[in-house]
Amino acid sequence: MTRSPPSAPDQDASFTLRVERSMAGLAALGNWVDAIAAALHLDEQTEYALRLCLEEAASNVVLHGGPGGADAGVVGLRVVAERDALRVIVEDRCRAFDPLTVPAPERPARLEDARIGGLGIHLMRHYAQAIDYERQDGTNRLMMTIGRRNGQPNGSGTTAISR
Repeated sequence: MTRSPPSAPDQDASFTLRVERSMAGLAALGNWVDAIAAALHLDEQTEYALRLCLEEAASNVVLHGGPGGADAGVVGLRVVAERDALRVIVEDRCRAFDPLTVPAPERPARLEDARIGGLGIHLMRHYAQAIDYERQDGTNRLMMTIGRRNGQPNGSGTTAISR
């Protein structure tokens, strides 16, 4: 695992983390997000949205990312802090997978019909203001924008999705 030091909160800052594509690698995310939130003085809603989006995206790579090219055993994470938003980038070299093609889950008619899991991409769409995906030179790149609202909700649950 490699990580960059937090920068001063009063300026644009960039944070990077490369973790093993494993459950142990996922475990490193919590402390990393804690350090980012502290360095940037994030409000609770923004911190929650950042944590959820990063954990869901990285979990999908670890749990569902299939064989890929060289360096497929690593997940690259980057958070670029701007005045009004956090730009989040998750990269892997597993087989191609565009999460934007996953349809929204159907709402079950009864609680008994609800299934456990399968909501990660839906949750990322809810908490991110924008989501984009590209596959370039064997690398999957998921890019999300999370608004910094200083205590205000991040959005209406409507996300701009592009390719």
